[in-house]
Amino acid sequence: MQNDIKLREGTLRHIQEYITHKIDQRGFADETVHERLLLLTEEVGELVNACRKVTGMNVDQNREINNKIGEEITDVINMVFAVGIKLGIDIEREFLAKEAIVDKRIYKRSENSMKSNERNKN
Repeated sequence: MQNDIKLREGTLRHIQEYITHKIDQRGFADETVHERLLLLTEEVGELVNACRKVTGMNVDQNREINNKIGEEITDVINMVFAVGIKLGIDIEREFLAKEAIVDKRIYKRSENSMKSNERNKN
């Protein structure tokens, strides 16, 4: 692995505390997990639409898409944290534990993938 960088302990915990405070401050503490999941899905959809526009995918010419990708990514991150907060998850602990598992994996692009087949046609 190339020059590994470590996540500073407390970084994600601080973000989680900040978002918890903002949820309370803005009056959203009573949202259910299902409501937050619905909002997360909405935000992911807005991110997809923004990405479609900037990557040149086909979009409805009669529909104005004003979503800014950075703002939509931020909304998705906020909602992922909001779901974790509602479920009482220590996001930093879970993130680090999962990263330790993923770091042990070896990844290679599959030669049988549709993308690989498309590249070979050209």
